[in-house]
Amino acid sequence: MRTLNPIVAEYAGQVDFYLVAFNESAATLENYIEENDFSNMTAAQPVGSMLQDLKIVSQSSMIAMDANGVITFRKGYGRGGDADTLNGEFQRLAQ
Repeated sequence: MRTLNPIVAEYAGQVDFYLVAFNESAATLENYIEENDFSNMTAAQPVGSMLQDLKIVSQSSMIAMDANGVITFRKGYGRGGDADTLNGEFQRLAQ
């Protein structure tokens, strides 16, 4: 999330950021967000088969969706989550 925080600040109001709990509760994520002074991120608990439907099988998966709910970007843990890659995707989504 440290990589994400400066990008979130740049695109606040243009792109919505949701952190979906995987092995922890949304309340635990919310506490982490507050304790680390992150802002403009919403913690969420997955509902029903959401993780399965989105094919999220490991923690730290990053997915970007456009305004129509179409997945435009997907990377798993440790791949593609660098600031330049994420910034480029969010810049495209903010247009």
